[in-house]
Amino acid sequence: MANCCNAQRCTCRVTAGPGITVDGNGSPAAPYVISSGASGVALKGTDTTSIDVTVSGSGTAADPYDVSTAVILDPTPPGGGSNLIEEGPDGLYVECADVRTCFLAGDGAAYDPTNGEISARLSAEAGNTVVFGPDGGLYSAGGGGGTPTVVTAGETSTANNTVSGTGSAGDPYVVTTDVIVDPAPPAGGTNLLQAGPDGLYVECADVRGCFSAGDGAAYDPATGVISARLSTDAGNTTVFGADGGLYTPAASTALEAADTPTVDVTVTGTGTAADPYQVAAAVILDPAPPGGGANLLEEGPDGLYVECADVRTCITAGGGAAYTPGTGEVEARLSTDAGNQVAFGTDGGLFVPPGAPLEIGCGLQGDGTAATPLAAFPIAGSQPWTDDWNCDPVANSTLKCDPTSGALWTPPEHSSAAVTLQQNHPLGTPTIGVTGGFVLVDSTAWSEGTYTADSLSACRGISFSTRFTGHVELTWPANAQFDLGYAVQINGGGLAVRLTHSVLANGPARHERYSFGVAQAVVLPPHTGYSVRVYPAVRVTAGTVTFNQWITDTDLIAMTR
Repeated sequence: MANCCNAQRCTCRVTAGPGITVDGNGSPAAPYVISSGASGVALKGTDTTSIDVTVSGSGTAADPYDVSTAVILDPTPPGGGSNLIEEGPDGLYVECADVRTCFLAGDGAAYDPTNGEISARLSAEAGNTVVFGPDGGLYSAGGGGGTPTVVTAGETSTANNTVSGTGSAGDPYVVTTDVIVDPAPPAGGTNLLQAGPDGLYVECADVRGCFSAGDGAAYDPATGVISARLSTDAGNTTVFGADGGLYTPAASTALEAADTPTVDVTVTGTGTAADPYQVAAAVILDPAPPGGGANLLEEGPDGLYVECADVRTCITAGGGAAYTPGTGEVEARLSTDAGNQVAFGTDGGLFVPPGAPLEIGCGLQGDGTAATPLAAFPIAGSQPWTDDWNCDPVANSTLKCDPTSGALWTPPEHSSAAVTLQQNHPLGTPTIGVTGGFVLVDSTAWSEGTYTADSLSACRGISFSTRFTGHVELTWPANAQFDLGYAVQINGGGLAVRLTHSVLANGPARHERYSFGVAQAVVLPPHTGYSVRVYPAVRVTAGTVTFNQWITDTDLIAMTR
């Protein structure tokens, strides 16, 4: 290479190795340039038995090294149990609830793993005199040149990583990992796991606060000592024996009398062979029972007793009964009222003679016995509704029962009336000229059809119809024109003419007779009357007309609904 440098162009061959770039041709204008694209820093993660280290990235500015660590929790601790350290979203933790499962109760002890309470356990064997006293005690009786290396800290839920330094030889990267201890474990207790200058630790003093003492037990959280607690009640004979166990001397039997509301118990003696305990009991008789009466139970020299004579005074006779307290005999008492049919039969039982036959009224048959019960008496016999009608009997039968009187009833009977009246109107022979409109031939000449309220029925409505048939004899000169009709008045109201016959065309003089009619029909509710009156009327438009006679036939028809 030295010889090449003085030449116009270096003819030496330069080859780039791995990670090396060569530019130029060796001439003064384009010398060789050798460069490296990597920083030259190698970064490797090294695991320990408790920390898992992970390195990612290539160490460039665009893809820096990312170093993260995670605490390793042993899934199968050497002792064969479960690892009490748990990993939560805020770090590692150990709670009292986790530690409490590590304990079991042995002989003479009871343990509740849900709250860590330790208490003495009493034997259920017959004759055991150890109990819990009122006070709760037992009682018996890297760096380098080139492109800068970038290192960032990756975190997990159990480890907090910190990266310091610039990555140079004088100031290398320093990756520090701190274990995260959960300040508020999920179960709500205090995290027993602590971080000290030499690592993580859980001490006995921390665990001891998870326990408390129950009845018959004493517990010192400062030392973790659990022991039985002896009652300080007077007369307690239980002590700690020479071997440290609970001990109650066999001769220290304590006997106490306990009364009940019905028995009074007395204990005498000291319990020795020379002066044994003597237990006596006396039944307590209530001198004033709650009901206010006298106590029937009595105490005699041979025991308690209640006699028939005592009980008989508790019973009295009510209505229909007789009672003799001297004998205790109870019997039925018959009324002395006149007409009483109850008597004592030959067998000593109550006896009522059969009653007289029933009197049967109109419309009934039978005598009221099972053989011939009371029944309606239809004159034409009995038959099904469907023999004559194909409609619903419930909706259409008219026989009903009045719930107030209990009487059977049917709707009022139907009624009808019809009459025909003929009236010759006293008109005389009037001649009427041009009228301009309808006029009455004679205001005193009229016919009327009237229905008087309730004349057929006071209950039902009425269908009322009237028909007026006129028979008219007329004379008129040639070329006369006229109209005939009836002026109708209803219930005294205004007149309204109904046209019945007309002569409209010019013609010769005539003398004729005509018949015509008008009708009026109405449906009336109960208690309503109705009146229809008609007057002969004429309208002359040309010439004159002479009335020789006007006769009206009035037909009346009324029918209840």
